[in-house]
Amino acid sequence: MDSLDQELLFLLGQNARATVSDLAGQLGVSRATVQNRIDRLQRDQVIARFTVELGDAADSNGIEAVVLLRLKSGDSRQTVARLSAMSEVIRLTSANGDYDFIAELRVASLPKLDQVLMDIRMLPQISDSNSIIRMKQFK
Repeated sequence: MDSLDQELLFLLGQNARATVSDLAGQLGVSRATVQNRIDRLQRDQVIARFTVELGDAADSNGIEAVVLLRLKSGDSRQTVARLSAMSEVIRLTSANGDYDFIAELRVASLPKLDQVLMDIRMLPQISDSNSIIRMKQFK
């Protein structure tokens, strides 16, 4: 996976409904290049599925969690791409301090949260994680 794939995944994470033409324009490449890359990322299971992210106006009983991730030393780009491709990861940021990344998750149920956390922990470069379930939002 190269930087173009990562940029494509970022754009799809922002708007999974973006047209191939729009993505090609933003990336400065042809529509065929974008379509071929999306097909390959799906085939290689980097992109598992396209989904809808509910906004604040939606009545959702979903569960949100924050996961602090520590990675083994080395190139983290593949791990970032795999986390970014997970539909349950609504935000992924790098961090300083004891943990390298912060993944914010939204899932429908506790069993789904358990499965997503297990999937994240199974990524080869993850060495440690700490999960926090959000309860009530005040602001």
